[in-house]
Amino acid sequence: MCCLAEALGMTLPDGGSAPAVYNERLRIAKHTGERIMELVAKGIRPRDVLTMSALRNGIKYLMASGGSTNAVIHLCAIAYELGIDTDIIMKEFDVQSERIPHIAKINPASYDHDMEDFYRAGGVMRVMEMLKDDLDLNVMTATGHTLGENLKEHFYLYGDCDDEIIRPLDRPFSTLGGLAIMRGNLAPDSGVAKPAAIKEEVRRFTGKAICFNSQEECDAALAEHRVKPGHVVVIRYEGPKGGPGMREMYRPMKLLYGQGLDTSTALITDGRFSGTNNGCFVGHISPEAALGGPIALVEDGDEITIDVYKKELTLHVSDEVLAERRKRWQYQPKPLTGYLATYAAMARSADKGAVFDWRNVDKH
Repeated sequence: MCCLAEALGMTLPDGGSAPAVYNERLRIAKHTGERIMELVAKGIRPRDVLTMSALRNGIKYLMASGGSTNAVIHLCAIAYELGIDTDIIMKEFDVQSERIPHIAKINPASYDHDMEDFYRAGGVMRVMEMLKDDLDLNVMTATGHTLGENLKEHFYLYGDCDDEIIRPLDRPFSTLGGLAIMRGNLAPDSGVAKPAAIKEEVRRFTGKAICFNSQEECDAALAEHRVKPGHVVVIRYEGPKGGPGMREMYRPMKLLYGQGLDTSTALITDGRFSGTNNGCFVGHISPEAALGGPIALVEDGDEITIDVYKKELTLHVSDEVLAERRKRWQYQPKPLTGYLATYAAMARSADKGAVFDWRNVDKH
């Protein structure tokens, strides 16, 4: 997300990727203070930087770098605040995932290189340079200059790029974009997968559902080794309303990995994931279980197929059976008070940014 902020033009060049212990971080901090004063003097505001063109540039960067699934929800939320329809952002993710290849590979997509290596290879600016023919270079940035001007003037402290960390467009790690918007009868509105962190052998996965109504339930089952090869772990009621707040399902994914199940199981959820996760996973499933989405109707033993290549998430249960299950479905919200109760009542769906729906306060 720091790198996305840089790709959007909201930080100075290298501000998103310079390691905290490097002197460069101190220099960027000092220069940031100076630039802020210049931006105030010039009357350049965040809305001059955060435009639809900038968001589109950011999405292209995410595809190229295998960015976090959380970026989808955050960009939808930013768009909402800017008055941009979140459906436009979701469509943009769909379009760019077909166009922009995965050219930057670091942990968790790679065990050989980490964030420090990415920075030394040129970081965000190098990726943007690789993509420059497909970017809007006229967008304003926090430097007070355009993206094109920033790229032209940028100095790479560590010289030439390591092309096994950031590759040229004609030799990508994968022609699949780093993120994929999934749809199907299990996610009618959408779900989000991260092909960059999913090994090729599990980008198509079919297995039997084992269902949990909270992360804690799943953690307990994993501790008892009840999840077996061939299972599709279903964690539900962890979405914006159900969580509430859409927690990250990092613990179950780490436990699956630790038990050697990362390539023999899959996990789907209406919650979120940490950017450090890998395995076969789909999050942000919408509508969420608390809204009666199809994920709420899944039962143990149901067959589920995840096809990252086709961007499909399929529950192999007939519409007639699902209709009968819906008649029996009941949902009891968690007892909440204060702000959490207010948020649970007013949160929009994950595909809408999970924002506090302040524009429709009178409807709630």
